[in-house]
Amino acid sequence: MLSCTLPIVPDLLAAAPAVDMQRIVRAVASSTAIETGQPIQEIELQLQSDCRFPALDLAGPAPG
Repeated sequence: MLSCTLPIVPDLLAAAPAVDMQRIVRAVASSTAIETGQPIQEIELQLQSDCRFPALDLAGPAPG
């Protein structure tokens, strides 16, 4: 009978901690602030606003 000697690797996605949306916003804001010279707080407020383009609909499944 053959036996596998490879170690069992845990599911890395299941072990990864959930990323907080606030951390994503802060990362994008700080990166943008470095590139543009704007204050981080100002960019964070823009990113957290309800919608920049309220007249546009997001793409969805094709009608059919």
